[in-house]
Amino acid sequence: MSAEPQLFRINPENRESEKIAEVEFASLGFQERRDIQEWVAANPGSLGENLLIIGKEFSGFDRTDERLDLLAVDADGKLVVIELKRDDSGADAHWQAIKYASYLQRASADDIIRMLTEHTGDSEEEATNSLLQHLNTDDFNALNNDQRIILASHRFAPEVTSAALWLNEKVPGEDLITCVQLTPYRDVRSDSLYVQSNTIIPVPGMDEYIIGLGDFSNEIRSMTTKGVKLSQTIARNKNDKIPVFLREVSNRVRSSLPDDLRPNRKSKWAGMGRNFRYYKMWYSQPNWGVHRLCYLINLYQEQLGESTGWRANLGFRFRDGGIENLESILTDLQVYGDQWLNDPWDELLVTRRGSALDEPYADTLAETLRHFIEVVTPRIDEIVDAVNQQEA
Repeated sequence: MSAEPQLFRINPENRESEKIAEVEFASLGFQERRDIQEWVAANPGSLGENLLIIGKEFSGFDRTDERLDLLAVDADGKLVVIELKRDDSGADAHWQAIKYASYLQRASADDIIRMLTEHTGDSEEEATNSLLQHLNTDDFNALNNDQRIILASHRFAPEVTSAALWLNEKVPGEDLITCVQLTPYRDVRSDSLYVQSNTIIPVPGMDEYIIGLGDFSNEIRSMTTKGVKLSQTIARNKNDKIPVFLREVSNRVRSSLPDDLRPNRKSKWAGMGRNFRYYKMWYSQPNWGVHRLCYLINLYQEQLGESTGWRANLGFRFRDGGIENLESILTDLQVYGDQWLNDPWDELLVTRRGSALDEPYADTLAETLRHFIEVVTPRIDEIVDAVNQQEA
């Protein structure tokens, strides 16, 4: 049984089939950069997923002159290094791409917008809107939270596929490296050329052949199984009961606050962590600069005896505010008498539990978040004003 892709021409009159010959890109005179790279840049969907190309022949690294083929953002906000080879990947294509991905791990939203403007010639505003539309959200909170690699070639050396499979196996639920086979064909009868695109790593569609329980806990566990892509899980869960409930909590909070304290941006749906769902509301005042404040709900499902309950960690994150500022704000929140958690992300969190995603639980969460906002936001304004004055 052949594992190689094949292409056949079907005669519609007599229903007979005829195999079309596989050829080499080199024999057709095609080049990696002049031809294959331009095809993929013009039609990134040929790599099997929704990608926004933000750079071509990118070389904007500060301590090396290396140049990557294509740079993209996927539907989850990850930066994607795309390395293209013509007829043979060579033995170290993966290592080359891994280096590029490591160089990009600290790229900010501003950096990515600048790359896109340089690639397309659009204005900063146009590039920002293109990115937001591509991500199907209204914020850059998930942008470049991770990086991944796509290798595309006619054939792959076993050194490359072995390394790709090993790396993907080491990080359950995440496909760090995707290998896409691009196979050229020539139909001598019509003198037509074809390219067949086929994802060979990870093996696609495995989750479609697996039956499991349909509750929330199993959805979360499925994220840690090999071959299940995060984007597929997100597509299923944008409008399930979790974001519907969290949007209702957010609406209650916003409607209870005066204009000067109301968060001016909110999530469109609930994001997904390792074993929880999250929802954020934040501010984007220009005078805050890098000091970004968001209020958040991290929602977990818990087993309570024979029944299921919910645990929400509510709080706020003051990005680049400094832990000393969080500690000073903590004193003002002690009126609730709760045990506050200070996690590694410089978030202050407090827990609220409920037996069901119902109105009483929504009221509890909304009241807690409203209290946070009334206490914290004015203090953040004071801190940011002081910092801006020192920097002026």
